[in-house]
Amino acid sequence: MLNSIVSFLIALGILVFIHEYGHYSVARFYGVRVIRFSVGFGKPIFRWINRKTKVEWTVSWIPLGGYVRMLDERDPDSLKGHDIDLSESFNRKPVGQRIAIVLAGPLANLILAALIYGFLAYMQPMGLATQVSQPPLNTVAASAGLMSGDEITEVNGDRTKNWNEVSWALIKARLFRDDVTIKVNRGGYELFLEPIQSSAIEAELGPSLTRELGFSPIEKSVIVRAVSEGSAAAGAGFLVKDQILSVDGIPVETSAQFTTLIKERAALETTVRIRRNEQDISLMAVPERTRLDNGEIIGRLGLSIGGESVVVSHPLNPIESIIEGTGRMIEVSVFSLAALGKMVTGDLSWNHLSGPVSIASAAGESSSLGILPFFGFLAMVSVSLGILNLLPIPLLDGGHLMYYLAEIVRGKPVDEVWQIRGQKLGILLIGILTSVAFFNDIQRLIF
Repeated sequence: MLNSIVSFLIALGILVFIHEYGHYSVARFYGVRVIRFSVGFGKPIFRWINRKTKVEWTVSWIPLGGYVRMLDERDPDSLKGHDIDLSESFNRKPVGQRIAIVLAGPLANLILAALIYGFLAYMQPMGLATQVSQPPLNTVAASAGLMSGDEITEVNGDRTKNWNEVSWALIKARLFRDDVTIKVNRGGYELFLEPIQSSAIEAELGPSLTRELGFSPIEKSVIVRAVSEGSAAAGAGFLVKDQILSVDGIPVETSAQFTTLIKERAALETTVRIRRNEQDISLMAVPERTRLDNGEIIGRLGLSIGGESVVVSHPLNPIESIIEGTGRMIEVSVFSLAALGKMVTGDLSWNHLSGPVSIASAAGESSSLGILPFFGFLAMVSVSLGILNLLPIPLLDGGHLMYYLAEIVRGKPVDEVWQIRGQKLGILLIGILTSVAFFNDIQRLIF
């Protein structure tokens, strides 16, 4: 819990600072007087005033955001206690400059995400191979004709260099309700599988989507990692480092496949072929009959197993990494916008909307895996923050941009009375989104 909270605060602090610094730097560039730069809201817990620029830098108690206060005639508090030069006022700047200042915050988040994705592409050239294991019967992959050993080379015309790209392509197809065309390399020959209709892809969006559709990367071997004392596996003679070869004559290619085969054999005598010290041995085991909370009966041996993955390497130079990172940022941005649109139209459940609790949990999980996974989490949230702030909702940056575009069309600023009404609507919309996100968080905690 503490790790999640600390990781969340660090991530949020970085992203809020970058966002607000985007506003700050462009405002200063155009000669706008900046009065305060704050990370967080409420009473400051840290304050420092730059004597040269006279900008007050603060960190405040409520960490869920930040702001840059500029000299503005519409904000009476910004006019108090300062040497006033109204030519430095934000509201007196040309509309094009005001648009640039407002747009700089979300763009800073998107640029940060592109740089992080580029850094990750440079630092992590290795990924899981696109070669697949035998798909389970009656899955989408099996129906398309996918076979063990096939190497997926294209999904909907996009080349796939590693398993992450295969998963991403399938997730996009699920979101956009696209049919899926897959090209594979089978024994040195390239061929297309049977097209997968969009109506057949009904798996829930998320990391498990590819597996639910029957797509799993091949593994070099399935190894026993641990044997529970007093379990059916211990009684059958399994040992750590045993390599699983087959179950009742069915070749085992992945850890997930082995788990499924054992689940189907509750209280049934089962022959498991293993390799130990260069020798193949057959063990007789009877998976324990286990009833789950939902009433389902499954078999369990009491083994902890893991697969030895097949990896590929695609090293990139720094320029290629930046290009790769920018492309990934754009893809994630389009995906985020599309997901929001699908929620609005009802094509995607609002359950996918996450609040601070879920984000903090994800921050903790990613940081526990290492600095690079945490950077990946940071990039994803940075994209979300940038896109969210571009939405045309009053109070957000996108709402201000909407007013400025209307000003360009009308030739004069939007009437203040309409801006006030817009702010009230913005508060209502943001309140609804926040409530839904918190409700989803509570549901995830309880269920």
